[in-house]
Amino acid sequence: MIDRETLYQGLNDAVLGERLPAFGRNLEKNIPLIRQFGGLRDLVARFEGKHVILAAAGPSLDKNLSHLSRYAQRENIIIASVDMALMPLAAGGIAPAYVFSCETVPTDFFSGIDTAGMHLLAFSCMSNANLRNWKGRISFYNWMVFGSGYDELWERAGKDLGFVATGNIVTTQAVSFFLGCRIESLALVGNDLGFSRSYYARGAAGFTGFFSGNDRLETPERKEAGIIRKRRCYEIRRGGAVYFTDRQFLAAKMWLEDIFKSAGLPVYDCSEPGCSEKYLIKMQLRDYLKQFDRPKRRKR
Repeated sequence: MIDRETLYQGLNDAVLGERLPAFGRNLEKNIPLIRQFGGLRDLVARFEGKHVILAAAGPSLDKNLSHLSRYAQRENIIIASVDMALMPLAAGGIAPAYVFSCETVPTDFFSGIDTAGMHLLAFSCMSNANLRNWKGRISFYNWMVFGSGYDELWERAGKDLGFVATGNIVTTQAVSFFLGCRIESLALVGNDLGFSRSYYARGAAGFTGFFSGNDRLETPERKEAGIIRKRRCYEIRRGGAVYFTDRQFLAAKMWLEDIFKSAGLPVYDCSEPGCSEKYLIKMQLRDYLKQFDRPKRRKR
C-alpha cells in the first residue's frame, strides 16, 4: 500500500528546498508581462459548453496525431496542450488553441513554432526565457498552494491572477482549470503517467534532448533507456500489460483520480496506461471523436 500523504509531502518538500528560490527570481523577470497580460478571469467563459481535448507528451500521443488533425477545426472542440507536447503536435500540423506551461527552467518548447495564434496559460513563476520565445497572448495564474514562501510570491504576482490546483505536473494544472470552466466533456490523450519502451512522444522537447551530445556509444535510444531504468520505481498493471512509473507520475495519477471521482462531467482517457478505469471512461481517441462526425445525408 502506497502512503499517498508521504508521497505528496516528499514532492512538495523537494519543490520548497530546490526550486522556491528560482520561483522568486523568475517572478521578478515576469512582472512586466504579468502586468501587461493579466490573469485567468476573462478566459473561463470561453470554454463553457465545449468539448476539450488535452494533449500531454506521453508516447501514446504518437499514434493519435492523425486522429487529432482531422478534428482540429471543429467549432465545438477545443484542443489544448501542455508545453512538452507542442512540438509533436506542430509537426503533425496541429495548432492547439491553448497551451499550458509551468516549467521553471529554460527549456526549448516553443522555438521554431508559430505561436502567434495560440494562447499560453502560464504559471506566474515559470522560466522567463521560455516566455520570451512565446509570440501569442498569455494569461498568468498562481498555484493553489499556500504557506511559508508561497504566500509572498502570490502577493508579488497579484492574487487577482487566479489560482489553479496542482498535482506536481502541468497536466494536473490544465485539468484543474478546465474542470472549473463548465465544459461539456474532457478527453486526455498522451497523459500516460507511465512508460515501458518509450518515455516521451517522438519530437517532444524532452525527447529531442536525448540527441544533444551524442556519440557512437551514447545514442538517443541509450539515453532514453537509461532514463527509463532510473525511473522504474513502481509497476502499473493494465489489461495484461506491465508499465512502470516514477514518484512524480504516480503522485499525479493518484491526484487526478481523486479529482475525477467528483468531476461532474464525462472524462475520457485515451492514454496508455493513464488513469484507472475506476475513475473515468477509458476509450480510444478515434472512438471518442466519432461522436463529432456529421451524419451523412440520405440520398433521395
